[in-house]
Amino acid sequence: MSNIREEYKCAKKSKFMQAVFIGALAGAAVSLFDKNTRYSVLENSKSCMSNMKEFVKNPNGVLSQVRETSSKVRSTVEKISDDVSFISQKVEEMKDIPSQVAQVVMETKEVFAAEPEETSSNQDPQERVSLN
Repeated sequence: MSNIREEYKCAKKSKFMQAVFIGALAGAAVSLFDKNTRYSVLENSKSCMSNMKEFVKNPNGVLSQVRETSSKVRSTVEKISDDVSFISQKVEEMKDIPSQVAQVVMETKEVFAAEPEETSSNQDPQERVSLN
């Protein structure tokens, strides 16, 4: 019984894929009714064929281009990785800044709060002059 179900599912899938393939072919054929589309397909096909011929004639050249491009991509990824680590390091440093600023503000407040008391106790009452 399970074999029948599996065969039915496989047959259903294959029919679906056949229908998708036939639909794609029909859509491609209908799109070729347009003159610009036909011209574009023809030009792209010629370009693809010339690229394939070049690859067949000179596979080492193409492989060297691929290696060069991959090394450029690798170096770019390494640079980006270094930049990301630098930025994350700076972000971590900046997280500490608010607490440091708060500490400096509190120390400054303490210094200014203590300073008038020291100057008023050190000065003679007669030496205090109003600037008004």
